[in-house]
Amino acid sequence: MPPRRSHKKSKAGCQRCKNRKIKHGVPCDFEGPISPNTAATPTTPVFFRQDTVESSSHMSSFSTPRTTASAIVPFYHQPPSLIRANQTLPSSRALELKLMHHFTARTCLTFSDGLEQNMAWQVDIPTIAYDAQYLMDAILAVSALHMRVMYPEDRSLIRASHGYMASALAQYSSLLTQGVSELNSEALFSTSALIAFQASASRLFDEDGPYSLPLAWFHSFQGVKTVVMASWRWLRTSNKIFPIINSQPALFLDLDPERKHFFAPLLDDLEEHLQTFPESLRMETKQAYLHAVAFLNWAHRRPVRNRILGFAAAVSRRYVDLVAQHDPRVLVITACFFALTKMVDDVWWLNGIAKREVNGICSLLPSDWWPKLDWPLRIANHEGPMDDETWGSSLSELHSLKKEENNVHEHIDLLAQIINESNPPLD
Repeated sequence: MPPRRSHKKSKAGCQRCKNRKIKHGVPCDFEGPISPNTAATPTTPVFFRQDTVESSSHMSSFSTPRTTASAIVPFYHQPPSLIRANQTLPSSRALELKLMHHFTARTCLTFSDGLEQNMAWQVDIPTIAYDAQYLMDAILAVSALHMRVMYPEDRSLIRASHGYMASALAQYSSLLTQGVSELNSEALFSTSALIAFQASASRLFDEDGPYSLPLAWFHSFQGVKTVVMASWRWLRTSNKIFPIINSQPALFLDLDPERKHFFAPLLDDLEEHLQTFPESLRMETKQAYLHAVAFLNWAHRRPVRNRILGFAAAVSRRYVDLVAQHDPRVLVITACFFALTKMVDDVWWLNGIAKREVNGICSLLPSDWWPKLDWPLRIANHEGPMDDETWGSSLSELHSLKKEENNVHEHIDLLAQIINESNPPLD
């Protein structure tokens, strides 16, 4: 890897971006392998992971992204060749028509359980993509991956999925470094969501070699959160995007100081464990544990898709760092999260994820942590309908519960206001 060039910043912004006359909408970061010359190169796909901080409020729906730094990490290996570069025009057009038809007819209906959200993915998002090539490429990539699940012998779908996503990521990354605007906010949000779906579904094909942790899953959902916060002033009034964002319920988390909730044992001996970290990291690490376990308790009480899948976006940057460091307590918490997905794995991009991830995480943990995995292993490997005893709480009233009051709109308003006050836009 070539040595990094120094990148000095001032209160007015980074000098390199001032020279390029870029107004920051999403924070600039040159810590990763991206530069003005490589950002738009389709063979150098990159992926964003944003800083987050914990909200102390029990109503926290997202961990608020900091606007001072972002870390860029690789997502896909470079594909052998890009679709656009190695096909004649007629064959490329036929493939794209097939992929777009499949997306609007089938793939888009697997992203949500709600009619309004399905309509947004089926009609509005493709319409936005007419004027955003990176979004169109992301649509085609996810469609190709879905078709690959259905037709595993078709090698052209593998090339299409990797090639289109590499192209989408390169353009998406370049635009984020230049800044989110009213003109591109809808397309960037839609692309970030599709990247998250792709990161999730790609795990279905990671069968070769030893198990590796799903860091791309966390990075991608963290990226969705970051784009929402950076562009909320425009997304909040977007008729096309709002149904998707509003389908996510606002969190009402109980940080459980008395340790009486279902996942309380995951916090046993927490203070002793925290002593193994440098003092400067103990409070942030403790908050990462407490917030993640509170989320698990909230989702476990009503295990529906839009609750469970918010976990990867809701956790803090510190939590994701701990996953990368193979911290055993965080790996157990993560195993419990993936066990929750067993209740919602009736869609192609989640099918079998619980069993794969929980068993894989178990293989990485030292034996003294195995007793903490009793519940996630039992859930992930359970066959047939889930019963109350196995789940650990009553599921009988799950489908009769009234739809919860959805105030995520007001909550994001509050978080966005806090971010803007703490980090005013550069002039």
